[in-house]
Amino acid sequence: MSLPDTTVIGTGRLGSALVRAFYDKDISIKSVFNRTVEKARGLSNKFEISIVSTFPSSVNELGKLVFLTVADQAIEDTAQQLAELGSDFSNHIIVHCSGNQSAEVLKPLKEKGAVIASFHPLQTFTGESAEGRLEGISFSLQGDNDAFNALKDVAQKLDAETLEVTPQQKSDLHAAAVLASNYLTALLDASVQTASLSGLSKIQAKKALMPLIQTAVQNIDEGSFEGALTGPIQRGDIGTVKQHLELLEGHSELVDLYITMGKRTVNLAERSGSLKETKANKLRKMFNNYG
Repeated sequence: MSLPDTTVIGTGRLGSALVRAFYDKDISIKSVFNRTVEKARGLSNKFEISIVSTFPSSVNELGKLVFLTVADQAIEDTAQQLAELGSDFSNHIIVHCSGNQSAEVLKPLKEKGAVIASFHPLQTFTGESAEGRLEGISFSLQGDNDAFNALKDVAQKLDAETLEVTPQQKSDLHAAAVLASNYLTALLDASVQTASLSGLSKIQAKKALMPLIQTAVQNIDEGSFEGALTGPIQRGDIGTVKQHLELLEGHSELVDLYITMGKRTVNLAERSGSLKETKANKLRKMFNNYG
């Protein structure tokens, strides 16, 4: 497959990960730009990229496929600045990588002939992301259909998947990603806090809980949410759930979280068939009395 040369504008966590992945997969990188040029220059030196600066000075410095990996609030201004570089972008596909913004935010470039789209990775990036962080993930595609073939080729080269979505589906998927990643992190932090209420160190608690967390995720991946569910609610063990609520008294945030997730777990357990209606209703009543 013949891929167009690329440009990455914005070399934060995602932009840097894309540059490294493109280099590893022999995807041509024509230029990189970042408002802090030292960071872009570090990538250009490491990955042999000839054009590097704070911002393109002309359309000629852009690859055919341009990735805007700037902050969400900067996408519109960046698109407008790019549009001011020239009158003809008909040879360019320009995409942003925001999970929440529609491709329409790139409208100033489309008005000058560019094909526009969004290309959002359903993945989390922290600092120097590990190699292979893009393999097996899904990129959501939204925008001009004419951009999709090239973006699918890039995803395939990265050993990733693509998912075509509408603007509304894109927003829903982004909200789901926040729940699945950011809020999961916060939930696990709360679990470690709970384990350390009586003096166990957070380091010990995290070490003890991580295999359980990893197995739970693996069970979901290999089966279903219903099939992966275990624990006192799934067993209908009302006494244990009541004891947990009593133990958490005095820690209102943890109680609220336990109740909120408990109600959701009751629904899941009942849906799986493991929890009968009578006990499900008793659990709901108990949660409502505490809430």
